[in-house]
Amino acid sequence: MTMQAPTDASAGSVGPDAGGGSYLRRAGALLGLGLVGVASLGATVALTGALPDVPGFSTLAVLLLTLVAPTAFLIVAVLLGTRAAPCVGLRSLVADRATDGTPVLPELGDIAPYAVGAGAAVGLLLASLDVVFAPLGATPAVEGRPTFLQVFASVPVRFLYGGITEELILRWGVLSAVAWVGWRATGGVRRPGPTVMWPAIGITALLFGLGHLPAVAGIGTLTPSVVARTVLLNALGGVVYGWFAWRYHLEAAMLAHAGTHVVFVTLSLLVVVLS
Repeated sequence: MTMQAPTDASAGSVGPDAGGGSYLRRAGALLGLGLVGVASLGATVALTGALPDVPGFSTLAVLLLTLVAPTAFLIVAVLLGTRAAPCVGLRSLVADRATDGTPVLPELGDIAPYAVGAGAAVGLLLASLDVVFAPLGATPAVEGRPTFLQVFASVPVRFLYGGITEELILRWGVLSAVAWVGWRATGGVRRPGPTVMWPAIGITALLFGLGHLPAVAGIGTLTPSVVARTVLLNALGGVVYGWFAWRYHLEAAMLAHAGTHVVFVTLSLLVVVLS
């Protein structure tokens, strides 16, 4: 079954462009963007001493093995998303720039205050809910308080890997693919509307929440309450980021995700100062 572009006039001139050149330029641009985030993850893991000591393997080998999975997820997501996204009406300013030279900054600047603001509101909501969950034993216990160095060391991976690479994997790759399946299931003729996109956003947000469980497992025990808290809070953010990706573009989702981390970093610094 091949992916086809919507046939209604609202689909505009954007199509899957199955021919090699344009598709490869779009995918290459997005892959390069995502690899910046993967590199930030590797640098953070290496510089903070978080790499495990594996007998028989050098530090470099362990680092490279650590980055295999996120790199593979990124590649698959970019390839799938670049094919499926135009079919379901999702777009990327960076991908458009790679094919037709459309400037990124003017449109990005128009939505930036709203996306970052919405993301910051999500961050405040999630932080508030975390306080509510704490008495229920749903917040994983962390030994000690973070230091300034630890907070600042987390900044690159939060904004570059979380804000860029995760959005490429989840919103560009998974959301596009899930929406494409829904679109085909409902006829695959006109661009999918809310009845297809909202379930796709919800499914992707749930996967986004589940994807944070391994990191939480690394700092504490995955009790049922911890799992529920982790999945719910991250899924709430995923719904907002998915909406921005749908109604605007991938980069708007990235900005919203970044806005959430602005709040998280600020609150972490306040904890350091006040503790």
